[in-house]
Amino acid sequence: MKHRSSIYVFALLAVLLSVTGIARAEQEVFRWVDENGVIYFSDRPLDPSAQPMGVFYEPTDPQRVTRELMREEYEENQAAAVAAEQSETAAEEATRLAEEARTRDLQCNAARERFNVYTTAPRLYETLPGGERRYLTDDELTAAREQAKADIEQWCN
Repeated sequence: MKHRSSIYVFALLAVLLSVTGIARAEQEVFRWVDENGVIYFSDRPLDPSAQPMGVFYEPTDPQRVTRELMREEYEENQAAAVAAEQSETAAEEATRLAEEARTRDLQCNAARERFNVYTTAPRLYETLPGGERRYLTDDELTAAREQAKADIEQWCN
């Protein structure tokens, strides 16, 4: 029986402490007017004529505010880092695409020039190591023209 009564006492004590904790978490605001007509508000009735306003507030916890500010700053820093990384990635992608476009343009121009030479020249040759020329056969010339045309389609479209 003693064990059961001690549980009730403990439960009652826990309820009282939690109610006291709630009462301490919120404080009431008081209002009074001094002899010069100046209105004052405070959490402590500093004047005998102070009247409770029925307004309650929760005192600021400086540690909680500091934690929240630090968390917000951390989140802002993380967001800035992600934005910077995305911006850098976008810039790298733009540079890569610009380089690809430049390469395609150069290859396209070279292929067109080659095709133009292959179609307008009456005879084509290749230079041998000793500086001598070896003229292409008709089949080799046709194959070179077809390759130049395929290069135009690859690089210019």
